[in-house]
Amino acid sequence: MGNGVGRWMNWMTAWTEHRPAPLDLSDTEILDWLSEYCDQAVYTRPTQQCRGRFTLYCAEIRSSAATLREAVCLAAAKWKEVNE
Repeated sequence: MGNGVGRWMNWMTAWTEHRPAPLDLSDTEILDWLSEYCDQAVYTRPTQQCRGRFTLYCAEIRSSAATLREAVCLAAAKWKEVNE
């Protein structure tokens, strides 16, 4: 049956994080959003194999990015998308 492209696309879709365009939040909005929605923030230190990154767990939404600002703006965008 075919060359397996369908199976590859299903696997890729299942393992690829959906990333809407991050919101552009001000410093105050970021702090407010963190205090209201986020339960946990984890920083993973960089190694020779991978870059450091922040992982946020906010309102049952997991997001991660290289900086805290990027992670919060992405989490806020995901939350907005889910709640619209």
